[in-house]
Amino acid sequence: MYKEEIEKIIVPVINRNNCVLWGTEILRGRKNTTLRIFIDSNKGVDINDCENISKDLNYEPSLDLSLGEDYVLEVSTPGLDRKFFDINQLKDYIGEELSLKSKELLSGKRNFTGILLDCDTENFTLKVKEKIIEFNFDNTDFCKLKPNFDELMKENNYAK
Repeated sequence: MYKEEIEKIIVPVINRNNCVLWGTEILRGRKNTTLRIFIDSNKGVDINDCENISKDLNYEPSLDLSLGEDYVLEVSTPGLDRKFFDINQLKDYIGEELSLKSKELLSGKRNFTGILLDCDTENFTLKVKEKIIEFNFDNTDFCKLKPNFDELMKENNYAK
C-alpha cells in the first residue's frame, strides 16, 4: 500500500482527535513493517494525543490488510528537530536554521545547513554561510529544523 492510501485511512482518525497529520514514514524491515505517524496541533500535542490516536488506529482493519498483522505502529510528534514532509510546512519556519541532504551534488556537497530565507510551491532558499542557495524540495532526501537548544533553554528559564 502506498503512503497516499494509508494517509486516507489515518487522517480522519487524527482529525477526530483534534490533531493534524505532519507526515508518515513506512519502514520495511526483515520481519516487520513499521508505520511511523507524526502528528501536530496548534494547541500542542502530548503523550495522551499520541496514545489516543494509536488506540483508534488499532481498530482500523484496512491497515492490517495493507501492512500485515505484524506491523509496528508508532505515533509521535515531529519534535523540535522536525523533519519536513511537504514544502508548505516550511512557510512557518522562515528565519529558522535548517539542515538538509540533497539527492544530487551541489558545489560538490550534499549536506547543507543554513537559514531559511524564502519558499514557494517547489523551491526554497537558504543562506548557507555567505551564499544564497536555492533548492528544489523534491530533490532533497530530507530537510529538518535545526533548533537552537541554547536559545530554547534560555526562553524557558532552564539555563542562565
